[in-house]
Amino acid sequence: MMIRYDPFDELKRVEEQMNRLFGSFWGEPRRRYSALPATAARTSSDLAPMGEFYSPAIEVQENTDKYSVKVDLPGIDKKDIHIKVRENVLAISAETKTEAEKNDKRAGNYYSERTYGRYYREIPLGSNIDEEHIKAAHENGVLTLELPKKALPEATSKEISIT
Repeated sequence: MMIRYDPFDELKRVEEQMNRLFGSFWGEPRRRYSALPATAARTSSDLAPMGEFYSPAIEVQENTDKYSVKVDLPGIDKKDIHIKVRENVLAISAETKTEAEKNDKRAGNYYSERTYGRYYREIPLGSNIDEEHIKAAHENGVLTLELPKKALPEATSKEISIT
């Protein structure tokens, strides 16, 4: 049996070991991933951003006529959320940047805090998604997507005669 060689496999293993090492030292952070080129190649998508990002929690439900997807993106403004559908893959990315600064000159206190986070999640879809009629809404930190299904053509059969 032949196994396809991926030059980024070893880097991925080292990265996972370092994440475990630092996760056990400082306590496990939120689920964090790195988008190495190999990650994008494995999903057959070049939609994955480069660099470190967090994977938001999702909920996917399938009905007979649509898929419903909910994505937890707390504290992120809807203008910072980007949704793409390409080659039957739903890609959701978002960025958050906040700064807090408190300066009390009389007491000589100064406090500044900056946070930055990138979120990314890919969801493979069936080929029967009606991309033109996808609806998205963002409320109270939850992104909700409605992905209607296309009506599939009815299967036809034809009898073949033997000659």
